[in-house]
Amino acid sequence: MTGQNRFSAVLFDCDGVLVDSETIATQALHASLQAVGIEITEHEVAETFTGHAWPRCIEIIEDMLGQPIPAHFMAHNRQEFERLMHQSLVPMAGVSAVLDGLHLPFAVVTNSRTQELAMKLEVSGLSPFFPPERRFDAERMGVAKPDPAIYQRAAQHMGVDIQQCLIIEDSYPGLTAGKASGATVWAYRPAATSEQIERLNIDLIFHDWSAWPL
Repeated sequence: MTGQNRFSAVLFDCDGVLVDSETIATQALHASLQAVGIEITEHEVAETFTGHAWPRCIEIIEDMLGQPIPAHFMAHNRQEFERLMHQSLVPMAGVSAVLDGLHLPFAVVTNSRTQELAMKLEVSGLSPFFPPERRFDAERMGVAKPDPAIYQRAAQHMGVDIQQCLIIEDSYPGLTAGKASGATVWAYRPAATSEQIERLNIDLIFHDWSAWPL
């Protein structure tokens, strides 16, 4: 089989794949970490936290602090993230045209929380492409990447075989989950290192939605 006939469905990650939000999340978290006395660069924040579910991020932060996070940390981070999102969140260049021309069932599968995902899709203008029944977030699914179960459960909800699905990911936790799920995995502008990409045996890498291979 060739082209779209090769797959039964396409499962898209959100951050760094559909919307250009990774930089925003990094900036917001950097500001919040500095506010509680953690000296770390934005580059280090990106390397440490990108692709992880929020509960795992909290665990890492508490390890850094050597104690539970302060009560105000969550509110500060949420406010900073939402401010930056409403200010500058946009869809990835060219992704709307890809979604509009896709003749396969598709969904978004993300480590975001439910309301956070809804806000990202609304602000970026991608909400019409993803009705609620095609949104699979870590909060709703009860599992997060790198656990492959989030993708397997999403496929089950869609009534398709995960082994017949195509997954589009960028982060190492996401790529790890995708490969372990049994699906075909393509990396879009991967944040993972070349060594990680090679170790995971990613099926295809592309860097621009205008080069969408399907």
